[in-house]
Amino acid sequence: MKARSQAVIVAVLILLGGYVIADAVDVAPGFLTAADVPSEPRAYPEVADFEVFDAHVPPFGNAADLSPEAIATAAEQLAADPRNTGSTAFAVRDLEGNLLYEMAGNDGKVPASNMKVLTAAAALAELGPNTTLPTSAMLAGDTLYLVGGGDIYLALDQGDPGARIGRAGLGDLADQVTEMLTDRGVTSILLNVDSSLFSGANYNDMVQGIDRSYIMPMRPLAIDRGRLDGFYSATPDIDAGNVFAERLRERGIEVQAIGTAVAPSSAQQVGVVHSAPIRDLVDHCLTVSDNSMAEVLGHLVAIERGLSADFGGAAKGVRDSITEQGFATTGLIVSDTAGLSTDNRVSASLLTEILVEAAVCTECPLSSLPHGMPVAGLSGTLTERFWELESSGLVRAKTGTLVEANSLSGYVTTSGGHVLTFSILIDGLELGTTAIVRPAIDEALNALAMGEQDAG
Repeated sequence: MKARSQAVIVAVLILLGGYVIADAVDVAPGFLTAADVPSEPRAYPEVADFEVFDAHVPPFGNAADLSPEAIATAAEQLAADPRNTGSTAFAVRDLEGNLLYEMAGNDGKVPASNMKVLTAAAALAELGPNTTLPTSAMLAGDTLYLVGGGDIYLALDQGDPGARIGRAGLGDLADQVTEMLTDRGVTSILLNVDSSLFSGANYNDMVQGIDRSYIMPMRPLAIDRGRLDGFYSATPDIDAGNVFAERLRERGIEVQAIGTAVAPSSAQQVGVVHSAPIRDLVDHCLTVSDNSMAEVLGHLVAIERGLSADFGGAAKGVRDSITEQGFATTGLIVSDTAGLSTDNRVSASLLTEILVEAAVCTECPLSSLPHGMPVAGLSGTLTERFWELESSGLVRAKTGTLVEANSLSGYVTTSGGHVLTFSILIDGLELGTTAIVRPAIDEALNALAMGEQDAG
């Protein structure tokens, strides 16, 4: 319990953005200096008398000085708000995992993009936060294969070693391949794109109509999510192959034709580039709510768990991972791993459990998850929210929006310095009201952040 309490304190300080920087500078002439050496060194200064004060650290235990009534009031007002035409679930926990309040907390609700919290937790646990995704070039005879490994954030030309998007570049891969081909005396090749890592349909059957415009066809390689012209291409992997062919031609390699085929087992690797680590991909996925990357992560979880690399395998893989990590899965239904499907069901209680674990397990894979949450009024999908509220900057949470559902789950810092996990899931909204309920959700969180009552 002591170790857990220490972990909680560390997690809270991180979430609060509390950093203490000490800088001591000592300047003295060195042995190559041209300055005159002082004849008499100055007397060493004596330390003056000082008084030590203990720093005030808010109690991070069971948050006994928080008012459950204040939380209940915020939740009940949200549920009764005329802007809220749906059914509301509301759960709040402290960082010790204590459930401070719940309203329909164990009910399975449509989570919208809050499903990405589960996908992120599964990806970090199954794949590992430091794992990178390879895009490789394999050579068999005079045929070159561009093999996708899950990186859909490829750069058109040179990659950026410090970037999340475009860490690996097709120009960098072309440089490696050109050098290897030149050493072998090969100046002309056939090029095939190998997208066999993923199988099955390009789209989840439960994601139809306009919702498909928010996600790329599921292929294991693409340039910036397949958005070469600002819209999702129908063939993101082939587009990447065409760009790669152009990069090779620029370097003097003739590319006779471009097709699709699986690289034979006899093919030899002649180049490889790597994506940013999984933790960075998860971070970006949560911050901007990237549906395409969420489904890619789900497919990779399926592969890691020995399941089929399709939408069904991704859904099962994420659900099984969450279960094996020990979280309560009452009412959980995973239909897709991006949150576009209205068949998904997640409880507010489960989301707060995952968020608590991610905040306090400083040495476990989930510890990088909180950093990916958008900050109210500052970043990602919360950039334009909370601007006129006192809690701007005090809420760090994942958003979720569908036609009939709206959600927000994450962390809130109270006026007394406590960090709480919360989940608000509203589904069954009347058509046309999902945007209207959003300010009501923000106001409920604002009341939670600013309405803390001091005990005694």
